[in-house]
Amino acid sequence: MDDTGYHYFIDAKLRSSDLLFNRVALQQLFAKALRSFSVIGFLDHKFGEGGGVTGIFLLAESHCSYHTYPESRYIAIDVFTCGREPSEVILELLEQLDCEHHVARYQGRGSSVIAAAAPPATEAVLLEG
Repeated sequence: MDDTGYHYFIDAKLRSSDLLFNRVALQQLFAKALRSFSVIGFLDHKFGEGGGVTGIFLLAESHCSYHTYPESRYIAIDVFTCGREPSEVILELLEQLDCEHHVARYQGRGSSVIAAAAPPATEAVLLEG
C-alpha cells in the first residue's frame, strides 16, 4: 500500500467573523469541500456563546480539522490525506472562506520522505494571499 501523505496547514484571517461562530455552516462548508473524499465520521464542539468552533472530519484517507477564533477573525485548518493529493480541497476552502489574508504550508509525509541515515528533511511550499 502506498503510504505517501499530503499534509496542508492553513492559517487564514477572514474578512468577517460571522462564519467562525456558526458550527452548522462550518460543517456544511467543509463537508462540501471534502465531497470527493470518504468521510467516515465528524465531531465538533462550540465553545460557549460567542466562542469559536473546533471540528474534525475523519476520512478514510486521514483527516481534516479546523479551529476558529472569531475574536481575531482567524481559522486554523489541517488537511492530511494519504494516497491522494487534496489541493482541490484547499483551493475550494480558501475561495469559500472569503479570506482577507492566508498562508498555506505543505509537508510531504510517508516513508519516502525519510532519508536513510540522514537528518529529517522538511519539504515546504508557501502559498500566500
